[in-house]
Amino acid sequence: MNQRILIVDDETSILSALKRLFRNQSYVIFTASSGEKALELLEAQTVDLIISDMRMPGLSGADFLEQAKTLYPLTERILLTGYSDMESTVKAINDGGIFGYLSKPWDAAEVISLVDNALAHRRKNKLKNRVLKSFKKQNDALTIDIERSEREMAQSAAFVDHAVKTLETKQSHQKEEIALSEQNVDQAYQDLHDGYSVMEEVLINLIDLKLKGQRDVGQRISEVVSHIATDLCLSDEIKQTLIISARLHGIGKMGIPDEILKLTLDEMSPEQFLLYKQYPANGACTLMAFSPLQEVSSLLFQQKEYLDGSGYPNGLCGDELPLTARILVLAIDYVEWRLGIKITKHLCHDATMSAMQAEKGKYDQSLLTSLSSITMEIEQASGDTEIVLPLHSLKEGMILQKNISTVSGILLLRKGAVLSEESIEHLLNMQENMSETILVSVRFNLDL
Repeated sequence: MNQRILIVDDETSILSALKRLFRNQSYVIFTASSGEKALELLEAQTVDLIISDMRMPGLSGADFLEQAKTLYPLTERILLTGYSDMESTVKAINDGGIFGYLSKPWDAAEVISLVDNALAHRRKNKLKNRVLKSFKKQNDALTIDIERSEREMAQSAAFVDHAVKTLETKQSHQKEEIALSEQNVDQAYQDLHDGYSVMEEVLINLIDLKLKGQRDVGQRISEVVSHIATDLCLSDEIKQTLIISARLHGIGKMGIPDEILKLTLDEMSPEQFLLYKQYPANGACTLMAFSPLQEVSSLLFQQKEYLDGSGYPNGLCGDELPLTARILVLAIDYVEWRLGIKITKHLCHDATMSAMQAEKGKYDQSLLTSLSSITMEIEQASGDTEIVLPLHSLKEGMILQKNISTVSGILLLRKGAVLSEESIEHLLNMQENMSETILVSVRFNLDL
């Protein structure tokens, strides 16, 4: 079936010129003279690609493409704009999710090339969706680890009631610890209202239970993607999707044998690495059933795909990788170099950047430039003087330098939290029911 293209422009001459441009191509061409008429046409016709002018009476090109993205998310979009429209073009990139844009006057070869690439990208996305569904079907039937993870997630969703019932027979100080955890459940839910759902936190707990320290690895990666997204002025929605993907990037490792996860990448045998390479697809399949995490699922599938096609699981390359996937893979590799996950030794920032530059064919060069400046924010924070204080010496406004967890590993307060009068009081109440003194690592908020 021939692919369909919709061209939207209020100038009849532009519509005619673009139609002539594709007269020797095997495309079905539709035209509309306004964004409103284009939306009416899309109700009756399915198209694979939309080419829209920016400046039109009534609904602008940016607003039209934003609505088209919402109504028809699988249709690729290209913006036709003038040099004076760059501010609106940036808005269209963020809100309309356009594949690319063309400046007037256009070059015919450039137009045809961009259209071919956009339609090829759509075909790849459709193939990727089919691959994901295939992975999901196989995992449902064959992967015992994923089934176990799903059961654990369902059980963890009600972990408070379950914990109270199962821990009633344990020692008295453990019962008191569970009671304190119940008191902090409401506070935990409030903390998650900054964009993280309860399900996300449960998944992170499961990842950390499977592979200790993965919570901190995910947090480090989220700091890197947040830095790059801010540097690129990406929208808050895209930035939040990247942060969630960073924190959940290791969910697929729950299906990988423990003896493999204990090794660095350079220590794995070819057979072990072949099993390890399944984790991006495992992670994508785990999340794809949850509607709010569809975009995160797609990013987890692409988290180890490189521009030069050397990545896995599908060997995607070039324009097949969206900007968000390029950012995520760059951040994950950076943190894995830094924390000794790729090789057996930890690398400093400069050594890590040199290692990544040596493999520059894998990465987006403009993103490497952004990444090179991250050391000031990330490493400066780690260089602060650590102050360890007993609870009675804590003051409102101090900042936690390390996580505070119960003996059984339940997270109470996260690193970076600003202490309030209420949180200090909760910690003091907990200490009264324990036999040992709690010491807290803090730094001072210099802005206070």
